[in-house]
Parts: sequence; structure tokens; C-alpha cells
Amino acid sequence: MYNRLYRRFSSVDIITLMCAFALSAISLYSLYMLGTGNTVGRLTEGATRHTALTQAVSVLIGLLAFIITVSLGQRIIRKLSPFAFAASLALCVLTLTPLGVTVDDDKAWLSIGGISFQPSEVLKIGFIMLGAYILSSGRSKKVRYSLFLAAAASGAAVIFLQRDMGTLVIFTLIVLCMLFCAGTSKRLWAFGILLSPAVIYAVWRFILNADQRTRIISSLDPSADPYGAGYQQISAHNAIAGGGFTGRLFEQRGSMVYVASAHNDFILSFIAQLFGSVGLFAVCILLSLLIIKSAPKGGGYLFYVRAGVFMFFASQAIINTAMNLSLFPVVGITLPFVSAGGTSVVTAFSALGLISLSDGYTENDYA
Repeated sequence: MYNRLYRRFSSVDIITLMCAFALSAISLYSLYMLGTGNTVGRLTEGATRHTALTQAVSVLIGLLAFIITVSLGQRIIRKLSPFAFAASLALCVLTLTPLGVTVDDDKAWLSIGGISFQPSEVLKIGFIMLGAYILSSGRSKKVRYSLFLAAAASGAAVIFLQRDMGTLVIFTLIVLCMLFCAGTSKRLWAFGILLSPAVIYAVWRFILNADQRTRIISSLDPSADPYGAGYQQISAHNAIAGGGFTGRLFEQRGSMVYVASAHNDFILSFIAQLFGSVGLFAVCILLSLLIIKSAPKGGGYLFYVRAGVFMFFASQAIINTAMNLSLFPVVGITLPFVSAGGTSVVTAFSALGLISLSDGYTENDYA
């Protein structure tokens, strides 16, 4: 038993794990400072003195999820993949029932026993597991791609019905990355690129609502509506600029710029205020290392798992950063390991556990 566990945990990349811990530490300290300076809502809405404590508990739960994932090993995780996807999809469907909770027009939350969580975050991991399971199976290409696309379509449909466009963007990018790594036809990709303008037009015309279209237009020029759709990104830009090179860590909290959702989607702007450009670069370097270390390698099931997790980390980090810099519309995407949010943190650590699975196994390991 000891030897099996030792072999499984010996595959954990220490640099990747340390990056996750460092990002979590920066998050906890930033949320603590934000909560203590937010007694009258001067800095953001939604953050309190308990925000950092809730995040700390979420990090501990996430670490437990990481340990369990690595302990189970690749073979058991692979066998559990269909059940993980089915369970996460079922939880997402429940959000569309009276059990669902609506937050910012997105019916993407469940509240059970006073604990709220976002099943669509779990669905990302469930789909990555199932997608890797399908793509690494011994079936013909046609069957594998058909099953993969059917699973992707069912997940995307539920997320779309939740009206959670941010999660749908990330989910779609994960699907495309895993398909690309599966070696799909170049002609198919060329056809998709040629078809993309029509798809974009259809999404703009028939899927996005007026508020979502306004957000996209505003991201191109936030100053066009400085007290409306552009207010949040202008505030974030001012907060980042106000932090200077060394930040305002030792200044009065009252001198800081107010930013809506500074504890989750726009936490990067608050970190820039606290630690300045030094802190901002540190977060970017840690995230870059984490993304590089999660890049696909090896073969089989783990190769496709790493492809999905790589895109999960990379897309969320890039889009969240772009949101803070007014380079992308505000779509409600968190920064991995940094933004406040229990489901987001636990999901990130679970993804870290998946890419930390051993590259191979023997029957003796699981005897």
C-alpha cells in the first residue's frame, strides 16, 4: 500500500504544486486585506471579513480533492470518468429546476443545505475526464469523434440554458483544444475557420441578449459609457494604474480605487493596487509556469486530460487578465487559484490532481 501511494505521489510536479500554493497564498492575503478594508463597501461589493476564511476552507477542500485524485491513480480515475461526467451534468440540469439559484441573470448555481456551488465548474472537469476516456479508447476514429462531440454538445447545451456565457466560452475552448490534440483533419479545421464568421453572426444576432452585446461593444471602448457598461473596466484600469510599481500595501485602504467584483472576477486589479506591478508580474509568472507545466505530453488517457486542463488554466488566466485590462468583455471568468469562489478553487485543485497522475501504471500497482 505504501509503495503504491509513494509511486503515485512521486509523479507530482513540485513546481506546479508550489505555483498553486503561492497563488492561493496571494489570494488569501489579498482577500483578507480587501475584507478588512471593505467595512463600508469602499472597495467592492460582496467582500466581507469572512471572504478570506471561506476561501481558506475552499483551499483545504481543494487540497483534499487533489490528494484523493492522485491517491486513486490513473486506472481508477479513468474508469470513473463516465460517472463523473454524468454526475456533473445531472447537477447542472438541476440548476434549471426550482432548486437552481439565479446570480447576475445566470441560473448556474445550486444551494443545498445553505451551501451554494456552481455545478458548471465541476462539469468542466467531468467533461475533460470523459473526453480523455473516449479519445484514448480503442474505438475507430469515427466512433470516438462522434461520442466526444455528443458529450460536448450535451454539456454545452446545458451551460447555454443556464445563460452562463463565460463558462460556455471556456468549455468550448476546452473541446476545441482536445479535438486539436486528437489529430482531427486539417480540412475540418479549415472548414470551421471559413464557417466561423457565420457562426459569430448567428451568436450575435440570435443568442446574445442586449446586455451581453452591450458588454462586448463597451470592451472595445469603455469610455463610451463610463458610468454604465464601461464603469467596471475603467475602474479596474484605474486601480491597476494607481498601484504603480510598488503598490499601496502600506497606505490607507480609503485611498484605493473602488472596483466592482474585486474579490473574484477583478481580483487582479486589487492585487495590482496592493503590490503594484511587482505583484502583478509575480501572479502572471506563476500562472505562466502553471500553464506551461500542464501542457500535453506522454500519450493515452493522460495526454488528453492534460490537453483539457492546459486549456482550462490557459483560457481562464488569459481571458480574466484581458478583462482586467479592458481587452475582453466582462463575462464572469475567474482567475485560477486566485479569485474568490469555493467551486472554482476546488475545481482548480482537482484539475491539478488530474495532471499529476502517473504517466503509466502496472497491474502490481493496483493489486
